[in-house]
Amino acid sequence: MSQTWSQCLNTLRDSIPLSQYSVWIQPLKALENKNTLSLLAPNSQVLNYINKNLKSQIKNAVTQHNKNLKIFIGIACNPNTQQHTTPLFEDYTFNNLVLGNANQMAYGATKQIAENIKTSPYNPFIIYGSSGLGKTHLMQAAGHLAKEKNPNIKIIYVPLMDFVRNITSSLRHNSIEKIKNFYQSTDLLLVDDIHLIAGKEKSQEEFFHIFNFLFSGKKQIIFTCDQPPKNIKSLEDRLKTRFSQGLNLHLTPPELEMRAAILLKKSQNKRININLTEDTALFIAGHIASNIRDLEGALLKLKAFVDFSKINHSFISKEIIELALGDLIKPQIKNIDINDIQKEVAKHYALTISDLSSKSRKQHTVLARQMAMFICYELSSLSLTKIGKHFGNRDHSTVLHAIKKIKEKHIENIEIKNDYELIKIKLANL
Repeated sequence: MSQTWSQCLNTLRDSIPLSQYSVWIQPLKALENKNTLSLLAPNSQVLNYINKNLKSQIKNAVTQHNKNLKIFIGIACNPNTQQHTTPLFEDYTFNNLVLGNANQMAYGATKQIAENIKTSPYNPFIIYGSSGLGKTHLMQAAGHLAKEKNPNIKIIYVPLMDFVRNITSSLRHNSIEKIKNFYQSTDLLLVDDIHLIAGKEKSQEEFFHIFNFLFSGKKQIIFTCDQPPKNIKSLEDRLKTRFSQGLNLHLTPPELEMRAAILLKKSQNKRININLTEDTALFIAGHIASNIRDLEGALLKLKAFVDFSKINHSFISKEIIELALGDLIKPQIKNIDINDIQKEVAKHYALTISDLSSKSRKQHTVLARQMAMFICYELSSLSLTKIGKHFGNRDHSTVLHAIKKIKEKHIENIEIKNDYELIKIKLANL
């Protein structure tokens, strides 16, 4: 390094804010000969900022240490500049995303950001939630769409632990500025599992400067995280503040219908390619309420069972699913509140709860009332007499009659059997 520039750095470190110094001054490379000090910026963004905001301070510092030097500020010429790659998963696009209540808002925000990389107000954007809910899919979908809108855009996707390894390696090989320049040259930075940076002091230090550089240059930053950034332990306050200043959205577990839709979509994937119906998808989804990865695991297990048992792929029944998925499909025994049962049954049959307690003898209302009584008998802890009281003070014998009728229809009528199973699945997932 130029001796004059080494002295200037000490002067500048004391005369300008540390954040400005680390983001804009440190990346400059200095070449000195008898008459000229050349300061070379890694890219045009740094050059423009220096010329606009820090040129006079630099000139003053150089003059203090060597009045005879002329100053040249330009861009470093590097023919071996690292190519920017986008290691995004091919399937993680918006077209392959199943929408539901759980991800509707996050989807809208992610897509809006991807379509307006340079002007979106949501920066940084952080998608947080438990593992296996589709955070990475959403984030990478933004990368795919941004690339589609502008093929020349520079995108970097990096899992946090890869970032840590890159920082550690660059420190060991004394090339930290090179790796920082690599990250700072992107237009869209996608970082997976940002919470894993907690407790890693040097990585937090370097990430802070990279973040400031990108944010100052209006470059878009998207993270995934397993919790709200403000709750991450061992994360520096200055990073918490910066992460929290953007848009933070919570991704929740998918609801029943969304889980079934995910199963149907993934079952059509070439890798799986098994034939599920809406009923069988709902049946599986009703027992696996945790996350999308568990749904994918269940599908693969079902595929293996069907393949190795040489079962016809075009007819996968609930009985086959029970055999294939074993403990995953064991019925969940739960003491359900009678009000929830009435509410779910009324909703299923497009009635009101008061209809179930009314004196109406319309066939549709009678069926719904009997179904509600039967499910109350199965899933609640109430006696027949108490169940009857919840349905317009009906006698216990009326409840017994309803149970008998539904049992008969359950065997004879496939539609009523499906109604019964669907209502139970929804109740199990309340």
